[in-house]
Parts: sequence; structure tokens; C-alpha cells
Amino acid sequence: MLVWLTDWQIAEDQVLVEPGDVVNWTVYPADAEWITRLFGGHLALEWQYDTYGGGVVQASRRVQGRVSAVKSVRCRQMQSDEGIVPVPGAARLCEVEDTSASWVRGVGPSRSDNEVNHGWRSYSSSFDGAGTEVLYGYVVTIHQVWGDATSSRLSSP
Repeated sequence: MLVWLTDWQIAEDQVLVEPGDVVNWTVYPADAEWITRLFGGHLALEWQYDTYGGGVVQASRRVQGRVSAVKSVRCRQMQSDEGIVPVPGAARLCEVEDTSASWVRGVGPSRSDNEVNHGWRSYSSSFDGAGTEVLYGYVVTIHQVWGDATSSRLSSP
């Protein structure tokens, strides 16, 4: 099972997901229009982990399983009538160790060479210019899925 995680939500809540984690999430229907905008027709995602999903009446599913892969989703941006937007269909997946890149941006040495500044910086993609590649989120692969009555053992394509 593939699940979409939005960068700004992962950043805001400092959600750390890495391969081997066992998750117990409520997932909601993925925004098909947004996924198509990022990937063209190259990747279909049915579900997303949405920390605000319970705020509106919509379909949901409880999912429990082991994370087998975490891939970042990066996409070049362009200027349009809407402002700076992702280049349609240009998103690329890159295997990563975890989701910490969303909320440790700006981490670096502090004033003392012996300390590390673990500060959190807010979501910054909206400020990055056209032509730059930006982190938009993650695709997490969950195996050994169990949970609600509609769940079954699923594997990624």
C-alpha cells in the first residue's frame, strides 16, 4: 500500500517515519488532482495521511502495517498565472532514510562547534523560486497491512 504524506504537515507536526516503523494511521482519500499534477499519470495514490483529515466528513480507513520504504517527492517549480507551482508531471521519487528533511531544514552548527542546532524552520517551499526543485512530500510503502474489514495483505507495485 502506498500512502502520500504532505511536506508541510510533516514539518508542522515533526512526524518522523522511517522504514521498519509500525504505523497505526487513519488515512483519507488522496487528492487525485494534486497527485496527477505532480506525477502526470505515472503514479496513482489512493490514500494520504492527513493530520487534519478528521476535521471534515469524508471516507477514511484505519491502516496498520510496517513501513518498508520512504521516498521523498521533489519537483521543479515554474511561474504560472497561479504563482509559483510544480512543473506538471515532473515530480521524482528518491529513497530516503526518513521524513526528517521536512522539519530539520536549517539544521547546522550553532555558535559552539560542539553543539548542533536542532531548531525547526517552518515550511518554506512557497518561498522558493521558479526553476528550483522543492520537497513536496513523501510516498510511504506499508506492507503487512491489517486493520478494518476492507484491509487485506497488500504490496506495492
